[in-house]
Amino acid sequence: MNVPRKYSLLRFIAFLLKLFAWLILLAGIAGTILGFVFVASRSGGNLPDWLQFAPLVGTILLPIVSIVWFVQFFAFGSILSLLIDIEQNTRLLAARTGAAPEA
Repeated sequence: MNVPRKYSLLRFIAFLLKLFAWLILLAGIAGTILGFVFVASRSGGNLPDWLQFAPLVGTILLPIVSIVWFVQFFAFGSILSLLIDIEQNTRLLAARTGAAPEA
């Protein structure tokens, strides 16, 4: 038995969240590579002593932050997909058993 698909906008939002998660991860990887290239190319420079390690710290923290954001966005998109699938399977099971829908 075939049940109509509902919540197409919610499916699209879940897809966008997962896509955005992958874009964040790729941007974090690219930023980390560019950051290490920047840090390697600047030996000393004109920065004050207390700022010498700021680019290195930022370059080290960038992949950590991007991984955390990736996990959060991807998990939220997956949870939305899971809830939609549970609802669809519940309607399919109700249609198979002949249970009357409540709403």
